[in-house]
Amino acid sequence: MLEINNLSYVVPGKNKEPLRVLEQVSFMAPGGHVLAVIGPSGSGKTSLLRILAGLTDPEAGEVTLRGRDLIKQPLYPNQLGWVPAGDDSLIEHLTVRENLISAALLRGAGRTKDEMISRVSHVLVTVGLENIATERTATLALPQRRRLKLGLALVADPAIVLCDDFTVGLDVRSEREFEALLKLVASDRPDRIVIHATDSLANLAAYDTVVVMHEGYVAFHGPARAVPHYFTVPTYDEVYARLAKRPAQRWGDSWMKHRDAYYAAFKLGGAAENLSAAEEDPGDEDRTIVMKQRDVEEEKKPAEPEVRPIIPLPGMFSQAQHLVRRRWSLLRRTPREWITHAALLVGAPAIAALLLLPNLKLLKEMRGGAVNAEVVWPASYTISMIVLVQVLLVMFMAVRLGAREIAARRAIYERERVGGVTPSAWLLGSLMFMLPIILVQSIWMEMFLDIIAGGLPGAGLAKLLLPALSGAAFAALCLGISANSSSAERAHSVSLTLLSANVLFCGALLGFPQTLGHVVHPFITAHYGWSGIIHSMQNTPYFGFIDHFVKTWFATPNLAMIMLGVHFVVGVVLTFVGLRRRG
Repeated sequence: MLEINNLSYVVPGKNKEPLRVLEQVSFMAPGGHVLAVIGPSGSGKTSLLRILAGLTDPEAGEVTLRGRDLIKQPLYPNQLGWVPAGDDSLIEHLTVRENLISAALLRGAGRTKDEMISRVSHVLVTVGLENIATERTATLALPQRRRLKLGLALVADPAIVLCDDFTVGLDVRSEREFEALLKLVASDRPDRIVIHATDSLANLAAYDTVVVMHEGYVAFHGPARAVPHYFTVPTYDEVYARLAKRPAQRWGDSWMKHRDAYYAAFKLGGAAENLSAAEEDPGDEDRTIVMKQRDVEEEKKPAEPEVRPIIPLPGMFSQAQHLVRRRWSLLRRTPREWITHAALLVGAPAIAALLLLPNLKLLKEMRGGAVNAEVVWPASYTISMIVLVQVLLVMFMAVRLGAREIAARRAIYERERVGGVTPSAWLLGSLMFMLPIILVQSIWMEMFLDIIAGGLPGAGLAKLLLPALSGAAFAALCLGISANSSSAERAHSVSLTLLSANVLFCGALLGFPQTLGHVVHPFITAHYGWSGIIHSMQNTPYFGFIDHFVKTWFATPNLAMIMLGVHFVVGVVLTFVGLRRRG
């Protein structure tokens, strides 16, 4: 039995009174039960489900399952199936079966391949998708996408399944099919409880019981066929209009007044069918209806259902490993994405080489020992700018990789997080996907430019590592922005703004006075990638001229690596904080 007692939830208000979203919500649901939570928009249905899912902490109240306080001891992730409201929590470029297998790999450890395939096949049959298991998710119709969302929640065989607006947007026939599907899901496991929060009043009879909510209060809980009697309306469609005629608190008080009598009549948790409508209660101004229980023989108490073992979760590294493999698979299946990366891999060095090409003769003369101003000044300027261009191009690639990486997949992450995927695993998986790409791009660019120029000045290790470290650090910062942004577009915009600031404030174009530079440059990633490489040219003829026309300070290669490491850590911490934030 799932029991909810006096649950309250308050949203703090900014410069106004706090908003009371839930007020002393109480009801119960036994195993094998399908319960609908209905109510007008803003009645608190989604907030209630988020509390049950452990995504939101209540202000007060208790939620217990078999005597266990779920507020103090939340459900183990694999005991819970979460079906979010949005349709963007599916992975579009995977097939139906691959989506389910991916969820099974992230949520189940210790299972053999045959056991996992058997479970996925069972879920496919349960939700009615076995005939289209090889179809890409992007091609599915809306009803099929909803079935897949439910299937993803079932791969770990949860005891409680929470569905938020599962049937919204569907036609009446599809709604009936899906409500029957929820009954099938509940019967698939004797102790399973399915709760569906919905605005729809169609086909309420498909549910075992219905909780009617109004502005945070429970106004009724019982069989659907008793709803019109209780609210004294001829049809379900008029329930919301009836609710609007009285303050929510009065509905809540009225229900609390009659709840125990109704529960006794409904035999909630027992035989809910032994009901008959009786006369109106003349003593109640609210015109509620008393339900009398038919005379039946005392039924035997049903045996407690067998509690199934909980499937253990994989470790963080196992989850991260699968997330990386899945991310590479998605990259291969997304032509627009991999073509962009391939174009940058080829195009970025080519652009840098074109900028270098007009002055190759000057660089050759400089290497030959030329000392005249017509050669050394433009050659030194060319070296300074090509190093800056190289660092900025790698950072631009980092924007392309990091800015949308989490924000564009936030709904997928939130669904998988409820299922037990840790923020650390998502963070590690994202880094393991991005960093190799940045490393290959930056090293290839340096080697390509070195070949074109006939050898660029500076220490070899600094020339190879500092652009790569600049890209890694900036990718981590962009990832942090992505994890804390409300949308992929906003994350990309903020990341590009940060890149523009790096161009202006890195000190390579004109340079700040040294005192101001020491204040500004610790926040500028590009400064350390560029100046560390320039500093490594101290023993070359270029350095003195660059130092003369750039009025700033140059970080040593070692200091540059340390500071880029600090920027990387800051980005990782920001990402972790954003991933831990509850959506």
